[in-house]
Amino acid sequence: MQDRAQITRGKILAAAETEFSEKGLYGARVDDIARSAGVNKSMLYAYFGSKEALYKTVLEAVYQRLNQWEAPIIACANELDGQEAIRKLVNLYFAYLRENETYVRMVMWENLHRARYFDEQGLAQVRNPIRRALRQILANSQAQGVFREGIDEKQVLMTLFACTYNYFSNLYTMDRVLGVSLRAPEEMEQRAESIAQMLIAYLKRRD
Repeated sequence: MQDRAQITRGKILAAAETEFSEKGLYGARVDDIARSAGVNKSMLYAYFGSKEALYKTVLEAVYQRLNQWEAPIIACANELDGQEAIRKLVNLYFAYLRENETYVRMVMWENLHRARYFDEQGLAQVRNPIRRALRQILANSQAQGVFREGIDEKQVLMTLFACTYNYFSNLYTMDRVLGVSLRAPEEMEQRAESIAQMLIAYLKRRD
Protein backbone atom coordinates (compact mmCIF):
# COMPACT_ATOMS: atom_id res chain seq x y z
CA MET A 1 0.00 0.00 0.00
CA GLN A 2 2.84 2.37 0.85
CA ASP A 3 4.55 1.72 -2.49
CA ARG A 4 1.33 2.47 -4.35
CA ALA A 5 0.88 5.69 -2.38
CA GLN A 6 4.43 6.76 -3.20
CA ILE A 7 3.90 6.03 -6.88
CA THR A 8 0.70 8.08 -6.90
CA ARG A 9 2.37 10.93 -5.07
CA GLY A 10 5.25 10.85 -7.53
CA LYS A 11 2.87 11.01 -10.50
CA ILE A 12 1.13 14.04 -9.01
CA LEU A 13 4.44 15.81 -8.36
CA ALA A 14 5.70 15.10 -11.90
CA ALA A 15 2.50 16.40 -13.47
CA ALA A 16 2.46 19.43 -11.17
CA GLU A 17 6.08 20.28 -11.97
CA THR A 18 5.29 20.37 -15.68
CA GLU A 19 2.13 22.42 -15.15
CA PHE A 20 3.63 24.91 -12.70
CA SER A 21 6.76 25.40 -14.78
CA GLU A 22 4.66 26.18 -17.85
CA LYS A 23 1.95 28.35 -16.26
CA GLY A 24 3.11 29.35 -12.79
CA LEU A 25 1.19 28.93 -9.55
CA TYR A 26 -1.74 31.12 -10.52
CA GLY A 27 -2.08 29.93 -14.12
CA ALA A 28 -1.89 26.22 -13.33
CA ARG A 29 -5.17 24.35 -12.80
CA VAL A 30 -5.60 21.52 -10.32
CA ASP A 31 -7.96 19.79 -12.77
CA ASP A 32 -5.22 19.68 -15.40
CA ILE A 33 -2.62 18.41 -12.93
CA ALA A 34 -4.94 15.66 -11.70
CA ARG A 35 -5.82 14.64 -15.25
CA SER A 36 -2.14 14.49 -16.29
CA ALA A 37 -1.31 12.44 -13.20
CA GLY A 38 -4.22 10.06 -13.83
CA VAL A 39 -5.85 10.72 -10.45
CA ASN A 40 -9.01 12.46 -9.34
CA LYS A 41 -8.84 15.94 -7.87
CA SER A 42 -9.92 14.83 -4.41
CA MET A 43 -6.93 12.49 -4.20
CA LEU A 44 -4.59 15.37 -5.07
CA TYR A 45 -6.02 17.43 -2.23
CA ALA A 46 -5.77 14.43 0.11
CA TYR A 47 -2.03 14.21 -0.58
CA PHE A 48 -1.13 17.89 -0.60
CA GLY A 49 -4.00 19.88 0.91
CA SER A 50 -3.99 22.80 -1.54
CA LYS A 51 -2.60 23.96 -4.86
CA GLU A 52 -0.25 26.34 -3.03
CA ALA A 53 1.09 23.52 -0.84
CA LEU A 54 1.64 21.40 -3.95
CA TYR A 55 3.51 24.25 -5.64
CA LYS A 56 5.79 24.64 -2.61
CA THR A 57 6.49 20.90 -2.58
CA VAL A 58 7.43 21.01 -6.27
CA LEU A 59 9.63 24.06 -5.74
CA GLU A 60 11.50 22.31 -2.94
CA ALA A 61 11.86 19.17 -5.05
CA VAL A 62 13.60 20.94 -7.94
CA TYR A 63 16.10 22.54 -5.55
CA GLN A 64 16.69 19.25 -3.73
CA ARG A 65 17.31 17.57 -7.08
CA LEU A 66 20.04 20.10 -7.84
CA ASN A 67 21.59 19.34 -4.43
CA GLN A 68 21.68 15.66 -5.34
CA TRP A 69 23.58 16.47 -8.52
CA GLU A 70 26.05 18.57 -6.53
CA ALA A 71 26.54 15.91 -3.84
CA PRO A 72 29.60 14.18 -5.42
CA ILE A 73 31.49 17.48 -5.61
CA ILE A 74 30.43 18.45 -2.10
CA ALA A 75 31.62 15.07 -0.79
CA CYS A 76 35.16 15.48 -2.15
CA ALA A 77 35.52 19.27 -1.87
CA ASN A 78 38.60 18.94 0.33
CA GLU A 79 40.41 16.79 -2.25
CA LEU A 80 39.61 18.56 -5.52
CA ASP A 81 42.10 20.72 -7.39
CA GLY A 82 40.59 24.20 -7.58
CA GLN A 83 40.72 24.54 -11.36
CA GLU A 84 39.34 21.03 -11.81
CA ALA A 85 36.53 21.83 -9.36
CA ILE A 86 35.50 24.94 -11.27
CA ARG A 87 35.33 22.99 -14.52
CA LYS A 88 33.36 20.21 -12.85
CA LEU A 89 30.85 22.70 -11.41
CA VAL A 90 30.35 24.50 -14.71
CA ASN A 91 29.83 21.21 -16.54
CA LEU A 92 27.54 19.93 -13.78
CA TYR A 93 25.27 22.98 -14.01
CA PHE A 94 25.14 22.73 -17.79
CA ALA A 95 24.18 19.06 -17.55
CA TYR A 96 21.59 19.68 -14.83
CA LEU A 97 19.94 22.60 -16.60
CA ARG A 98 19.94 20.76 -19.92
CA GLU A 99 18.14 17.80 -18.38
CA ASN A 100 15.88 19.80 -16.03
CA GLU A 101 14.22 22.51 -18.09
CA THR A 102 11.47 22.83 -15.50
CA TYR A 103 14.03 24.09 -12.96
CA VAL A 104 14.82 27.08 -15.17
CA ARG A 105 11.16 28.05 -15.45
CA MET A 106 10.36 27.36 -11.79
CA VAL A 107 13.14 29.72 -10.74
CA MET A 108 11.79 32.37 -13.13
CA TRP A 109 8.32 32.07 -11.63
CA GLU A 110 9.65 32.19 -8.08
CA ASN A 111 11.56 35.37 -8.84
CA LEU A 112 8.31 36.88 -10.09
CA HIS A 113 6.89 35.93 -6.67
CA ARG A 114 9.88 37.75 -5.12
CA ALA A 115 10.98 34.49 -3.45
CA ARG A 116 7.84 34.32 -1.30
CA TYR A 117 7.51 30.53 -1.43
CA PHE A 118 11.27 30.03 -1.52
CA ASP A 119 11.37 31.79 1.86
CA GLU A 120 8.36 29.94 3.25
CA GLN A 121 10.08 26.61 2.49
CA GLY A 122 13.42 27.77 3.93
CA LEU A 123 15.18 26.93 0.67
CA ALA A 124 18.09 29.30 1.25
CA GLN A 125 19.36 26.68 3.71
CA VAL A 126 19.18 24.01 0.99
CA ARG A 127 21.91 25.87 -0.90
CA ASN A 128 24.30 26.02 2.06
CA PRO A 129 26.19 22.76 1.31
CA ILE A 130 27.48 23.96 -2.07
CA ARG A 131 28.44 27.32 -0.56
CA ARG A 132 30.49 25.58 2.13
CA ALA A 133 32.06 23.25 -0.43
CA LEU A 134 33.04 26.12 -2.71
CA ARG A 135 34.49 28.04 0.24
CA GLN A 136 36.64 25.00 1.06
CA ILE A 137 37.76 24.55 -2.55
CA LEU A 138 38.79 28.21 -2.81
CA ALA A 139 40.59 28.17 0.55
CA ASN A 140 42.57 25.05 -0.37
CA SER A 141 43.68 26.54 -3.69
CA GLN A 142 44.63 29.79 -1.98
CA ALA A 143 46.72 27.86 0.57
CA GLN A 144 48.47 26.07 -2.32
CA GLY A 145 49.23 29.40 -3.98
CA VAL A 146 47.12 28.63 -7.06
CA PHE A 147 44.23 31.03 -6.43
CA ARG A 148 44.76 34.61 -5.31
CA GLU A 149 43.76 36.03 -1.96
CA GLY A 150 40.72 38.23 -1.42
CA ILE A 151 38.19 36.05 -3.25
CA ASP A 152 34.56 36.30 -2.13
CA GLU A 153 32.90 32.91 -2.55
CA LYS A 154 29.50 34.61 -2.90
CA GLN A 155 30.69 36.40 -6.02
CA VAL A 156 32.10 33.20 -7.48
CA LEU A 157 28.89 31.31 -6.79
CA MET A 158 26.75 34.07 -8.33
CA THR A 159 28.93 34.07 -11.43
CA LEU A 160 28.71 30.29 -11.70
CA PHE A 161 24.92 30.37 -11.46
CA ALA A 162 24.43 33.47 -13.58
CA CYS A 163 26.57 32.31 -16.49
CA THR A 164 25.19 28.78 -16.63
CA TYR A 165 21.55 29.62 -15.86
CA ASN A 166 21.54 32.52 -18.33
CA TYR A 167 22.47 30.18 -21.17
CA PHE A 168 19.27 28.19 -20.64
CA SER A 169 16.94 30.99 -19.54
CA ASN A 170 17.71 32.88 -22.77
CA LEU A 171 18.15 29.86 -25.01
CA TYR A 172 15.41 30.64 -27.51
CA THR A 173 16.09 34.33 -28.05
CA MET A 174 19.87 33.88 -28.21
CA ASP A 175 19.34 31.12 -30.78
CA ARG A 176 17.83 33.76 -33.04
CA VAL A 177 20.33 36.48 -32.21
CA LEU A 178 23.38 34.30 -32.87
CA GLY A 179 21.92 32.24 -35.68
CA VAL A 180 23.07 28.95 -34.16
CA SER A 181 21.39 26.10 -32.31
CA LEU A 182 22.42 26.55 -28.69
CA ARG A 183 20.94 23.13 -27.96
CA ALA A 184 23.71 21.53 -30.01
CA PRO A 185 26.15 19.62 -27.75
CA GLU A 186 29.17 21.30 -29.32
CA GLU A 187 27.73 24.77 -28.59
CA MET A 188 27.12 23.83 -24.96
CA GLU A 189 30.60 22.38 -24.59
CA GLN A 190 32.15 25.49 -26.09
CA ARG A 191 30.18 27.80 -23.81
CA ALA A 192 30.91 25.71 -20.70
CA GLU A 193 34.64 25.78 -21.44
CA SER A 194 34.52 29.54 -22.05
CA ILE A 195 32.83 30.11 -18.67
CA ALA A 196 35.34 27.84 -16.91
CA GLN A 197 38.30 29.62 -18.48
CA MET A 198 36.88 33.02 -17.53
CA LEU A 199 36.36 32.00 -13.90
CA ILE A 200 39.76 30.34 -13.60
CA ALA A 201 41.48 33.41 -15.07
CA TYR A 202 39.66 35.56 -12.49
CA LEU A 203 40.64 33.26 -9.61
CA LYS A 204 44.26 32.44 -10.44
CA ARG A 205 47.10 34.08 -8.63
CA ARG A 206 49.05 36.61 -10.69
CA ASP A 207 52.74 36.53 -9.83
